[in-house]
Amino acid sequence: MAPSKETLNSELILNELKLRQRSKEIVDVEEERVKVVVFTCCGNRYAFYGEDVREFIPNCEISWVPGLPDYLPGLINVRGDIESVIDITPFLGEGKKEAFRGLVAMAVREDFRSGVMIDSIEDVVDVPAGSIKPPLSTLSGAARELVAGELEYEGALVPLLDLGKLGAKITL
Repeated sequence: MAPSKETLNSELILNELKLRQRSKEIVDVEEERVKVVVFTCCGNRYAFYGEDVREFIPNCEISWVPGLPDYLPGLINVRGDIESVIDITPFLGEGKKEAFRGLVAMAVREDFRSGVMIDSIEDVVDVPAGSIKPPLSTLSGAARELVAGELEYEGALVPLLDLGKLGAKITL
C-alpha cells in the first residue's frame, strides 16, 4: 500500500518542526529573586522585604514609656540592646491593638532600626523580582504611603511594605 499524500505532508511538517526546534538557540536566564516575609496584621496580609527583617521575637514584654506617641507602645530588651517597638496599625489605617499577643519583627533598613508589631508570620518566600508590581493607583487609605509594590500570594494581591518609608514617617 502506497503512503497517502496526507501522510507525506504530515511527515514533512514534523521534520520541518524538528529542524526549527534544533536550530533555536536556547537561552536559560534565571530571573533575580527577592525574599519576602508575608505576615498578618489585624487580619490582613502584608509583606516586608526579607532583607529588612533581622529576626522575629515571640512573646516579648513591651515596657511602656510615658510621653511616646501612640504608634510607639514602648521599648523591648533584645539580648541587652534596648529597641523601640512600632505599632504599624495606625499607618495601615487599622484600629489600635488592644492587647498585643503577636510577634515583634526586628527591622533594620539603612538608619532605621526598630521592632514592628505583627500578628503572625504566614510565609517566607523567594519571588521573582519581576512579579512585584507597582501599587495600584486606585489604592487609597493610610497604607498607600508605605506600599512599595504588590505581589501575588495564594491567589490574592499582598501589599509589600517599605520599611524605609515607615522610618521616614516616624518623627519624634
